[in-house]
Amino acid sequence: MMKSKTQRKENKNFWKNIRILTISLLIVLISMIGFYGIYEQDKNMMKNKVKDYQYAMDINGARTIKLALNSDVAEEDKKEENYVKAKNVIENRLKYMNVGEYNISLNKSNGEIYIEIPENTNTDKTIANLTTVGKFEIQDSTTQEVLLNNEDIKASKVLYSQDSTGTVPYLEIDFNKNGKKKLKEISTPTTTEENNVAENETTENSVENTTNTTNTTDNANTTSREITMKLDDQDILTTTFDEPIKNGVIQLSVGSSTTDSETLSGYISQAQNVAMVLDSGNLPVEYEIEKNQYILSDITNNCIIYVEIAIAVLTLISVLILIIKYKMNGLLAGLSLIGLLAVFTLTIRYANVLISIESVVGIVLVVLLDYILTIMILNKQKENIKDEIENATNKAIIDSYKVFLSRTLPIFIMAIVFTFIKWNPLSSFGMVVFWGLSLIILYNVIITKFLLKERTQGK
Repeated sequence: MMKSKTQRKENKNFWKNIRILTISLLIVLISMIGFYGIYEQDKNMMKNKVKDYQYAMDINGARTIKLALNSDVAEEDKKEENYVKAKNVIENRLKYMNVGEYNISLNKSNGEIYIEIPENTNTDKTIANLTTVGKFEIQDSTTQEVLLNNEDIKASKVLYSQDSTGTVPYLEIDFNKNGKKKLKEISTPTTTEENNVAENETTENSVENTTNTTNTTDNANTTSREITMKLDDQDILTTTFDEPIKNGVIQLSVGSSTTDSETLSGYISQAQNVAMVLDSGNLPVEYEIEKNQYILSDITNNCIIYVEIAIAVLTLISVLILIIKYKMNGLLAGLSLIGLLAVFTLTIRYANVLISIESVVGIVLVVLLDYILTIMILNKQKENIKDEIENATNKAIIDSYKVFLSRTLPIFIMAIVFTFIKWNPLSSFGMVVFWGLSLIILYNVIITKFLLKERTQGK
């Protein structure tokens, strides 16, 4: 009987250790992905499949662009009103293309526009879209009369459809109230009536009394107006409408159905560029790029590496302190801390948080707050075990969370407020702290709690 009880206890401890080991290995795997990445062969080089960080201009440098008026701009169009509208259109395009950080200014005397945007793989594509005039027109193919233009567009978006041959993207243009009315008129086929006259002659026996009788038959002919859609005076599409469009929405396929990812990506890029131009508005005057220069940041790659090393060293020292003071529980809590830091790095990347000097401060703050919470939990757990309190780990988690949440609530509210501020140093700091605190609350109540509870279960 005694042997059976001992055996059950040994089995219980065995499976408990297996569970702890499994979670520990999972943390190690996540840490390797977060800190090192996942590399695959891509042609002649190894490419990291994990998304890279997005660095702000104060760390990664900036592309400086100067836009000047095209030499063909008429004198009567060179006025402040047009310059201001052009600046607003370009700013709308930057927002549409999700440029997270930019500086834009206007010289109202000569219309020159100065722009700073982060240097990354999308920078050249972004710049190419800034000087597109974006003049959209639907013309009568016969008379070249302009039937619809930019002023009639409400919004546009890129959608996808699939069939047996693959995927085809298409551009959906939604017209405003006035445009909807016009679109219905031009898409409604017109009906015309023609008189067919048939002359019947009398027979030869009544030549003298020959009279012409006219039989008239009304035939209704339905014709559809042919229209041409243009962007910057370049034909996009020529078509006719089979029936009236009453909902004010037209859909244009971009390319053909395909299963090739590279071809599809090209079609999608074309559709998105057109949608961006239509939604942001057209430039009232034409611009050209006069200056396109990359300005290095004062912060070098070595500085970034030093900061990463410093954070890593401080984290390892903190883990060693936990091990020395709390033994095995400290080791598990320290491992959990490293895992949280790895998940945090992945969250920052996929949440598209810009890494600036201020956000680095936010990262340090998040690590410090998690370390404080970890010590609070371990101290409370140690007290509960000493006092032989039932469910010592659960109670330690609950009590520690009550204190931690009450003290960090002002920081959490501040982070949310900063996130919505349109000044990048504050918004990047706010986003880092917001995601960090959210992760601390969720991660520790799941992972850290599990490890410590498994470790102390039965004690």
